[in-house]
Order: sequence, then C-alpha cells, then structure tokens
Amino acid sequence: MRDEHDDQPDDESYLLLLPLEPGPDEPWVLAAPFRAHVLHSVEAAGIPWPAFAIETGIPVQAIRSLLFGRQGRPLKRLTPRLAARLLRVQPADLHGLHRTYVCADVTAHRLGALLRGGVDPLRLARWCDLSPHELARLVDGEAPSCSRVTEALALAAERMMLAPVLGQRAA
Repeated sequence: MRDEHDDQPDDESYLLLLPLEPGPDEPWVLAAPFRAHVLHSVEAAGIPWPAFAIETGIPVQAIRSLLFGRQGRPLKRLTPRLAARLLRVQPADLHGLHRTYVCADVTAHRLGALLRGGVDPLRLARWCDLSPHELARLVDGEAPSCSRVTEALALAAERMMLAPVLGQRAA
C-alpha cells in the first residue's frame, strides 16, 4: 500500500511504465488470472480501478492496459514483477478507503489545475466519483477533507494526463 500523500511512484513501479516485458532471463506469465484478481479486488473493495492503481503503487497505465488492453487488444501476458505486485494486494487491504478521510488541500489544488487545464467539470466529477456540487466545493476550498478514494482518483487523473479514457471505470 502507498504511503499517505505519496505523489511519486517508487523506482520499481516507474520501471513498470517502461516496457512491460521481462528481462532476458525472466519468463512471462499469463495476464488473465491477474486481471481477474484486480477485477475481484476492485469489486470487493468497492473502489474504481484507478484508485486501486494509486493505492497499490502500481502505475495507472499498467492497470489500464491490464484491464482494457492496448489498441483494442487484450493484454495476454505480464512480467513476473508486475504479477507479484498485483498478488500482494488483497481486497481487505483496500476496504475502508471510502471511509478514510484526508486533508483536501492537495486534492483541491490538483482538481483545480485539471479544470484550468480544460477538463470538463462533469467529466472530472464523474471520474472522481463526485457530484458536480461536491467537485465545486472541493475546488473552491469549502470542503476541508475528502476520501482517500477521491484523493487517489484525482491523482490518477493527473497522472494519466487526461487521456481520452477519463471516465472509463472497472468498478
């Protein structure tokens, strides 16, 4: 699990953003069981897939590729490193994220920057699992706290640099 307010991926997760290919002596593993594990985890914990990625320290793009494929083609295999990291996460590790609250200052700033960058407010609210009114309260500084899920979803939106999949969810 990530450290609270950890905005930078660790070195190992950064490497996962590069090729999702194993080293020369490393075998591949089938992706399907790990995709099922992620889907089960997000469903059991009641969180969206981007929050799973942020909370586990696995790059958002790696989880997106695992769940939705690349260029319309499902991902068939993973590196053992990514597979092992996925298995370390159990649904119980993610329970309570909706009920755990953090200071909203950083999230409000992040959401404001996304809106100023041209993201549609309704689309961003939907992505962050908020009503438009809740989003506006956060951005305007009227909400002193937000859930860890909201914090994670705002960070995921920022990291994805507003890819066209904003709004695509597995849970």
